[in-house]
Amino acid sequence: MKSGPPAGVHRKVTGHAVSAVALAAAVVVASFLPNHAMAQGTPAKAGPGASFAIKGFKVTGENPLGTGETTAVLAPFLRTDATIETLQKATTALEAALRDKGHGLHRVALPPQEVGDTVTLEIVKFTIGKIAITGLTRYDEANIRGSLPELKEGTTPNFKRLAVQTTIANESPAKQVTVSLKESDEPDKIDATVQVRESKPWNLAVTWANTGSTATGRDRLTVSGGHSNLFNRDHQFIGAYTTSVERPSDVQQIGLSYRIPLYEWGGVLGASFTTSDVLGNFGAFSSTGAGHTLGFNYTHHLPPEGGRRSYLTVGLDDKVFDVTQINGIPVPGQVMRRSRPLSLGYVAKIETDTAFWGYNADLAFNLPGGTGNNLAAYVTEDPRVTTARWIALRAGANYSGAFASKWTWSLRGQLQISPDALISGEQFGLGGSSSVRGASERPISGDRGLFTSLEVSTPELMTGLRGIGFLDAGWLSNNNPNATNKPASDRLTGVGFGLRYSTPGGFAVSADYGRVLTGSVVPLAINASAPKKGDEKVHLNVSLRF
Repeated sequence: MKSGPPAGVHRKVTGHAVSAVALAAAVVVASFLPNHAMAQGTPAKAGPGASFAIKGFKVTGENPLGTGETTAVLAPFLRTDATIETLQKATTALEAALRDKGHGLHRVALPPQEVGDTVTLEIVKFTIGKIAITGLTRYDEANIRGSLPELKEGTTPNFKRLAVQTTIANESPAKQVTVSLKESDEPDKIDATVQVRESKPWNLAVTWANTGSTATGRDRLTVSGGHSNLFNRDHQFIGAYTTSVERPSDVQQIGLSYRIPLYEWGGVLGASFTTSDVLGNFGAFSSTGAGHTLGFNYTHHLPPEGGRRSYLTVGLDDKVFDVTQINGIPVPGQVMRRSRPLSLGYVAKIETDTAFWGYNADLAFNLPGGTGNNLAAYVTEDPRVTTARWIALRAGANYSGAFASKWTWSLRGQLQISPDALISGEQFGLGGSSSVRGASERPISGDRGLFTSLEVSTPELMTGLRGIGFLDAGWLSNNNPNATNKPASDRLTGVGFGLRYSTPGGFAVSADYGRVLTGSVVPLAINASAPKKGDEKVHLNVSLRF
């Protein structure tokens, strides 16, 4: 007997910007499955209004649910006054449980049977027939199939795992995949089409910004590049080098990162290395102090739910902070410091037709080990520190939405809470182009901190050009405060406006004028970089991508 979905029915499982739709598509795919699974038989000699006892269920066919889970789902339907409606509700409940676990190609049928204490339910599954892959130019079929190991001919995919794999694949900057399901000419099978949109897997970029300082040169020139399909397995590599055109001998920053998607596991493994003789962001990397960092991380993707994507993260970093230098002279008595934090986190991203928001939180614990990762080394930098076994909670949130006629507004924030006095490289910093604008890069920091930024963007003033207005604010507090550079509390606020311009060819300019409204309480005699009320700066960033 041939069975298949009604003609013309078509569903999609997608990822990245539409990955949230994937699970929903997988869930509703059951609605177009074969009619013979829907046409449930009725127990013989049981009329529409008759009642009978159900003391147990016997489930036949391939049941991907465990015995205990199946029993729990069907338990509410064990009764002495059951009717045909009771049986229909039981099959519906079992199908819903299957769909909730991602088994959207399994259906529950009620075969004809004699009235008795035990009712038989039959699970019918449907498999993938043909798989067509379209849109390939730079990538090959082996790559696409490797990205979607859950999708194979002759198998019944789990739609939750397939949605996760699609999401991971679509994190590649060079390809986007969409999986469509439709009826097959073969009985009890569903055909799949994978549509691929591609771009070149490699990229190069040159960026200039005025995020430097008077001591090391006011400018920063970054050259970066990467490849997103190494070994034809979607491995991604990014490298960046930064210096100062004004003072090239004083600024050397190198960043390397490698990303390996583990599609079968539903996660991504990453590694990174940075070395820098100054603090500041460069390319996709950041530095909170002179030294070097080696890090490893793993991100586990949870099944998307509607427009929501969420992840569990674990990371281990080894950070070495060099002896601080003032005018090229090492601070007397200070030694190298090291931190080795293990972090556990959660990330969520939610997207709708009109807005996008997300949040993240991670808890970091400093692990023992390594030269300089001890209290004796820490106090050479800051006598306030009382332990090297510090902990810190770090979190962030962002929202972006539209209003009026093509105007947009966004709100973002960051938070750090720690019960311990921290070395500067682990403190919460304020100030700079990605923080409170109008101030230099990270001139003040504290053990605990909060940063918020409200930004409004105009419609396009001309092709590719938008105006913005912003209000930035941040607060700091310290454990074991002193009377000099680490007060009990500090704050920084700024306001300003700017322009954003970009072209389809990869050229972009960002220019922000910021003015400090509330300055730091730290005296300039102690910290010459401490922002003060009335300070102002134009933050420039010019980039060209190839």
